[in-house]
Amino acid sequence: MNQKQKISWFEILALVLISVQIFLYAFMWLRLLNDPSIKTMDFISFYTTGRLMRMGEYQQIYNLDSQALIQNQIIGKTSAPLIFAHPPHLNFLLAFIASEDYVSSYKVWSLLNVFVLLICATLIKRFFIKLNWDVRSAWLGAIGSITFFPIFISILGGQDTVYTLLGLLLWMFGLLNAKEIKAGFGLALATLSPTIAGALVLPLFASRRRAGIWFVIGMLLLTLHAFLLLGLQGIKDFIYLLGINSEAQVYGLDWSKMYNLFGLLIRSFPNGNEELIRNIVWSVAGLSILIMCIWWWKKDITVKHISIAVLLGTFTAPHLYLHGLSYLLLPLLGIMVLLYEARKQTIALLLVPIISTCLIIILLLIPIWDFNIYYLLMLAVFLAFVFLKKSNSIEDKTL
Repeated sequence: MNQKQKISWFEILALVLISVQIFLYAFMWLRLLNDPSIKTMDFISFYTTGRLMRMGEYQQIYNLDSQALIQNQIIGKTSAPLIFAHPPHLNFLLAFIASEDYVSSYKVWSLLNVFVLLICATLIKRFFIKLNWDVRSAWLGAIGSITFFPIFISILGGQDTVYTLLGLLLWMFGLLNAKEIKAGFGLALATLSPTIAGALVLPLFASRRRAGIWFVIGMLLLTLHAFLLLGLQGIKDFIYLLGINSEAQVYGLDWSKMYNLFGLLIRSFPNGNEELIRNIVWSVAGLSILIMCIWWWKKDITVKHISIAVLLGTFTAPHLYLHGLSYLLLPLLGIMVLLYEARKQTIALLLVPIISTCLIIILLLIPIWDFNIYYLLMLAVFLAFVFLKKSNSIEDKTL
């Protein structure tokens, strides 16, 4: 066996960390299947939509009374519903998985999410290989990336975050490879999370107008699909639920549990004026978008541009729970690229596995640090882009 075929110590360490994380994730997922709390997690809102779709009640999907009726049957008591306020991009897929057995439906949805996550890993691997990574490092880096702890939290909760992540990766790689159709349609898919996608639309037009046009085309198709599926009243109900999501702490919403600027201010000033805090957050979000537009204006986009835009969009998003921190994977990929280009392959491959391991340990042993550690992570990622230097092959041209 020649030197190139030997497995280095840091590759072994990365494999060990990844394996331990996958074991813990599987253990937590299996334990949840027999836990009554499974019926109070985010998945119940997705399951509710799937059941209404199967019943042919398309126009009732965003009706609060209809959502409450389905969920009360599942949990066996009368309570306010955990609302479904996501765009209807995946509604037919939800109808496919929403059988009469709630737990079985959750299992199928989880497996589909893992499948989509593997597609994300394949895209990341191809991205690394295009940057001249060797195949083994590319695969190891990709698998290590998709085990990022917030991504698992999204799967555990039954969220659709991995589909938004897939859209963001298509957007990112499309921009870096000058593939405007992929970038535009990718960002259209990412509107499953309107807050993160909304933060990236104007910067896209500031730099790549053709990609922006393809985004508009993608959104027109998705809008047509929504109108044909929901009808005018269904659209009105959807807009009404979006308003509730942004303006009130009802139906399971709790601003103090958010991992963004909004949550930070709410926890820091528990007796503060909530309306004032919300206005501050929206103002900061708008300002960050303006800054990104100015920075991106008619420039060739690099991983640094994309990473900082996603980082700011995540932190300033008006609505963000733990699963939404999955989007930090994009700036982490950017750091991995910088490290690898700087011939720091060891740190590049270990970066995400070590971060995920630390996040798990803190969750289990020091839960009081839960929020602070993610703010520190976002700060550390930002500082990495300030101090790490890129090679000319990445900084000065697209891939």
